[in-house]
Amino acid sequence: MSTSTVTQTVQEDTEEVVIEQTESIVRNFFHQRLTMDMQDQSNDINISTPRIPELQNFTADPLCPTSRVGRRLAQIGDQIDAQYEGEFRQMIRTLNITPSTAYQAFAGVARRLFVKGINWGRIAALLMFGYRIAKDVMINVGEFVTKIIKSLVRFIIQERIATWIAQQGGWISALNFRLESPGVGFAAIAGISALAIVCAIVWSRSR
Repeated sequence: MSTSTVTQTVQEDTEEVVIEQTESIVRNFFHQRLTMDMQDQSNDINISTPRIPELQNFTADPLCPTSRVGRRLAQIGDQIDAQYEGEFRQMIRTLNITPSTAYQAFAGVARRLFVKGINWGRIAALLMFGYRIAKDVMINVGEFVTKIIKSLVRFIIQERIATWIAQQGGWISALNFRLESPGVGFAAIAGISALAIVCAIVWSRSR
């Protein structure tokens, strides 16, 4: 994935601080993405965005660090979604996710996103995948939205993504991330999506 960052001196944050902030970051990401979708809906009568009270009623200081990071990652996620919305939808349909299998299915796909390492683009793609599941699979079940958010937090901690984030200087360092070329850089996501679909089919048949 082709990426660039603003060069600066990086001072590590503690992993404990990163973990403490993670759920707030994810909720801010979801809230911002829902806001974007509802704005698109107001401009296009052909777009239908179901309402998610758990996110619509979410309030946070827009200037606080977690809000700013969630907003920045949502902007990156929007670029990913614009080009690979079809792949996300196909992955979700193939996984046939239910509340009882949600984490196993989600984590099985998400791990493949980080096969070649961790970077902010892949973290944004991870959050975007989780948001798509929450929005497209069981949007009318409020508890499921919370479950997906918890699954994202759990994954970030268990797969040592939080460790990597701490080494970069904490979540706040995402504000310096820029994508060089979405059209070229996200080609890896399409390949990962295809692999994930095949793996999901094998997984579903083995249950």
